[in-house]
Amino acid sequence: MRYIIQYTLPYEHRVMVGIEAESPETAVAKAGELFDQGDIWQDSAEVPLLYDDFEEQGDAGVPLEFTVEDEVSGDWPEPGASVTAIRRRDAAFQAVRLLIEAYRRGEARGGSIDWEDLDQAYQAALQASGSSPETDRPEPSPRCSRLAVVIEGGIVQSVIADLPDTAPSVAVIDYDIEGQAPEDLCDITQSDGSRSKAYVVESWIEPARIDLDEVFRTIDA
Repeated sequence: MRYIIQYTLPYEHRVMVGIEAESPETAVAKAGELFDQGDIWQDSAEVPLLYDDFEEQGDAGVPLEFTVEDEVSGDWPEPGASVTAIRRRDAAFQAVRLLIEAYRRGEARGGSIDWEDLDQAYQAALQASGSSPETDRPEPSPRCSRLAVVIEGGIVQSVIADLPDTAPSVAVIDYDIEGQAPEDLCDITQSDGSRSKAYVVESWIEPARIDLDEVFRTIDA
């Protein structure tokens, strides 16, 4: 048998807001009006929220008591709205943390963000928004899976892909700089920390006019 156990603790809800007034009495009266109107927690520029927390009253003299509220023979009941709010808040923080980590990892890789990193943040964001990942997950968009560089006579002729619009950026780095104008050259940091001049061109990616699956089958064979 499953049991739902409850315990309660005494807490004090302490709130502080900033109010401009001609006198302390006027400020207190204004606070009372805002409380009655439900506006005292709005955290506005006129009445900023300065403190809002629940403080446990450990010395309230109330002994901690655990009581059986219900017996459960099957699944646990759905959690209350307060638990849902806590879970959505925690998921929101996790989504933000994962998004920051995905951005930083992508930045370290030169701007290429891993979709798996974004997918984790997306799942957490769905939970934070109250959406169901199973029902609200959009169908994944098709992405480039085959990309090839065509070279003839030692010179790059073209870069082709099965889905050019979703392909990553491709740059050709040529360290043979003879005949190139100095202003067209870039400094490339090498693995040992040294710097080398190179002629760099970002290639336009064209739709493949050949069977890329055949090309990669040849490689895999």
